[in-house]
Amino acid sequence: MYCKYLKSLGNLRGVDRPPFLVYTISINNKEREIIMEKIVKTFEMQDKSEKKNPIRYINAHNGGIQMYGNAAGELVAWGKTPEMIAYALRTKGLADIVRGGSSMDFASENGFATDDGAMELWNEGSAMYNQKVA
Repeated sequence: MYCKYLKSLGNLRGVDRPPFLVYTISINNKEREIIMEKIVKTFEMQDKSEKKNPIRYINAHNGGIQMYGNAAGELVAWGKTPEMIAYALRTKGLADIVRGGSSMDFASENGFATDDGAMELWNEGSAMYNQKVA
């Protein structure tokens, strides 16, 4: 009905703008959902509190790195990309001393292509964090 009114005024030509706008918005929303699904597959924040919880211990797990906080066994985050590791470090903080589990040395048993893969990922993520902080 509204489209007929606009046509009578001469404001609507070619592609109907309201349906095209709705279509464009739905395409953009689907693309955002796909992007968010990819991010969720590469990152998971366990500690959702707004408080700082410095990362003190790391483990290689499932092709990514698990980051632990103050209490023993307190999982803070898991990241599979350097950007996500840097985000976790910026959000929760980094302790003066970070210890790594033996899974970091045997990363190929935990989803990495090589045994050095976990340390390379951690070094890239922490370097990105240091660049942002400095």
